[in-house]
Amino acid sequence: MTNPINRSPRAGADGTAPAAATAPVRVLVVEDETIVAMYLTDMLEELSYEVCGVAANAADALKIAERERPALALVDIGLAGPQDGIETAQALRERFAVGSIFMSGASDPVLLERARAAGPHGFIQKPYDERQLKTLLNNAAPQH
Repeated sequence: MTNPINRSPRAGADGTAPAAATAPVRVLVVEDETIVAMYLTDMLEELSYEVCGVAANAADALKIAERERPALALVDIGLAGPQDGIETAQALRERFAVGSIFMSGASDPVLLERARAAGPHGFIQKPYDERQLKTLLNNAAPQH
């Protein structure tokens, strides 16, 4: 039976509370292109992930991570600013134990090698494929 006030299941006859639903994995999107960030946010929400913040630069990503404590971050390695996405992901991991999945449209072999050496949980090339993103997220999420 459902409680009409809050629509949550009522306690059982023995007085125990109902089992809590599994909370969605919290993901931070670190992307400096607004349209791409919006697209990723929509895609993540459709895949039942909770987007706990969107940051366009390293400083904002670190502030959001400190406040929201995401399990994962989707990070554009070509992030503009004094810190690129690779450095941002390393800071997220070191300061808050946040794992990252790297995103890029770049083909620069030096940048891509730096990204691989940083140890992300995954890597996805732009344009994004929803199935590939879902697989990467599902594989990375249990590690947290």
